[in-house]
Amino acid sequence: MIKLSHRVRGLFAGNYPENREDEQLLVNNRGDVLQAQGLPVLTETVRLGDSWQTKTTTGTAALTSFPTTTPGLCLWNGEPTGLMGKCYVIDSVAVDVRVVDGTQSGSIALFAMLNKPPIGAPTDLALAIASSMGKTYGGRARTFITTVVDDGWMPCGSTPPVGATTVTNSVFKTQDVYLGGLYIVPPGSAFSIQACQVGSGALSCFFTIRWHEMVLLWKS
Repeated sequence: MIKLSHRVRGLFAGNYPENREDEQLLVNNRGDVLQAQGLPVLTETVRLGDSWQTKTTTGTAALTSFPTTTPGLCLWNGEPTGLMGKCYVIDSVAVDVRVVDGTQSGSIALFAMLNKPPIGAPTDLALAIASSMGKTYGGRARTFITTVVDDGWMPCGSTPPVGATTVTNSVFKTQDVYLGGLYIVPPGSAFSIQACQVGSGALSCFFTIRWHEMVLLWKS
């Protein structure tokens, strides 16, 4: 039987000397291990240098019905299959509406879908891919907006509440959804997003996908 030794903290935090080699873990009076977060959540992942984001540069109209085969933006993983092929861990997605239709309140819903591999290499839109550390992208990702197989679209985030009264000529509305790795795009697969609203309005929807590229052992 292994016995673990902890220091119990009462009402006051300790002030321990620097570079002390031997120190016990701290617990509170209920036995909960005390642990404080250091850097912000994404810092450790981003510092590895493989965090990226891309966005469409041409506006498209939101769909007026549930998505099927028409995406707003797709991200394809062109990494080789096998142990050394990187997976794309989806961090977050966004849609920004730059010309809001003045005849409706502008409520919009965002949907996401992960396609089953293998998917043949699509024609690359060659959208700019920006680094979270100011690097130049040299990976194998491709972006496209052509027809996709309907492998199951899922609601993505919550639609912000919108007033019943329309505002003529209102502009620039953003809906950003943090996914935190909910979707992992393996080599040969693709991730898509699309937006829907009651009335499609003008060609005003621009889509963003953010992701981290990393080698993972994953169950196929």
